[in-house]
Amino acid sequence: MGKRVNFAALAEEEVPDFAPTPRPNLSPAPAPAPAPEPNLDDGVQAPPPPSQLGESVLPISDIAGNPLNRPGAEDETDDDDFRDLVDTVRTHGVLQPILVCSSDAFAERYPDHRQAIDGSKWVALIGNRRLKAATEAGLSEVPAVVNDERIPSMYEVMLVENGHRKNLAPLDEAQAMARVTEEGVSQKELARRIGRSKMYVSQRLALLGLIPELQDALRVGILKVELARQFGTLPEEEQRAIVEAGPPYRRPTAAQQAGPRSTRRISAATPEQAADSIRKLFTPDELTELIRLLGARD
Repeated sequence: MGKRVNFAALAEEEVPDFAPTPRPNLSPAPAPAPAPEPNLDDGVQAPPPPSQLGESVLPISDIAGNPLNRPGAEDETDDDDFRDLVDTVRTHGVLQPILVCSSDAFAERYPDHRQAIDGSKWVALIGNRRLKAATEAGLSEVPAVVNDERIPSMYEVMLVENGHRKNLAPLDEAQAMARVTEEGVSQKELARRIGRSKMYVSQRLALLGLIPELQDALRVGILKVELARQFGTLPEEEQRAIVEAGPPYRRPTAAQQAGPRSTRRISAATPEQAADSIRKLFTPDELTELIRLLGARD
């Protein structure tokens, strides 16, 4: 026979409504595991390298001028505008940061200019004139934007800036455009990037066809850019004729392009002028024969 259960005794026992709260564990908690090292392949971004630090303040002594600049293009120190810039920088500092890249990145892309930047940590891509003004003003540091990725597009940045401030001479602008097109950018695409028309780009590039004498005339303002872009498309012989004609420069007429006439005219206002005119028009052998004929008697 099974064991008898006393239900009356069970009914008298106290049964709690909720489970009892467990007693706290007073033993010390284990130390947290150290955080794992970031894995550059798991999406965690490492701090940017020094060559991509954005805007900084850099010592001027660490920055080299851009050796790709035409000598004097952005570094002219004998004009009133530059002196005004120096005065402004001396009073207010460099208001707009210059754009620089690391010298290693510059030398990697332009190895032929490695020697020109030797010993410098940075190279000025845009703002060489501001850098020179800061040096003239006695500053030891300048604000700068550090970006190696701007090296291929520095000429585009220069052209865009020039569109706003008009501080680039026409020939220098043409040379900057040529640099961009040498990188494989079409004239049409370049025009789109810098906010110009394709005709404007082609007319500027035509200036590079000028012979040195006409380029010099354009730089000093004797030759106007409207004529210069026309002259740049002419053969060298025609450009030489323009130079020989002297200022004001103009395109040769059809008669001038046909060459000198067979008739040679002598200016004979005075004997001295006649003699000078004859010397210019006749060769030594012709002069000898002319003297013989003049001395001959019937």
